[in-house]
Amino acid sequence: MVLALAIAAACGGDDPKGTSLNGVPFTASDGRQVTLSDLGGTPLVVNLWATWCGPCLKEMPAFDQVAGEQGDRVHLIGINVADSPADAAAFAADLGVSYDQFTDPDGALSTALSVTGLPATAFIDADGTLIEVHQGAYTAQELTAAIDRHFPTSGSEGTQP
Repeated sequence: MVLALAIAAACGGDDPKGTSLNGVPFTASDGRQVTLSDLGGTPLVVNLWATWCGPCLKEMPAFDQVAGEQGDRVHLIGINVADSPADAAAFAADLGVSYDQFTDPDGALSTALSVTGLPATAFIDADGTLIEVHQGAYTAQELTAAIDRHFPTSGSEGTQP
């Protein structure tokens, strides 16, 4: 996976914004293959991470906090891109994160998002269309502001980029 990220960074790539990601597969903690359409109907915030990524680990408590604050408005999920499913699940449990965790063992989602480094966070609308991929770590306040900007509630002044 690290090699795939390095190649993607070196080669550049098309901007995936506006692309439907409904059919892109990844793996649930129980080993079954799922797609974003399986989680559909609610806007998604997808955080890609790895156990060896210091900034990823630093932001995970912020994602856990914000996931608890969002309720049913937005579904936050974590997707480990470099570790075995068992190792990723154990690591997330040891950190005490409670938001849903998945893995991207074949790199299909990372590739579809044109991710070139970790952490990366994708904002995906309820229809499965990619709004934005943010490269780099978030604080809880920054993540909440990004969610409000991408998924404004009725009456708010947020706009999509």
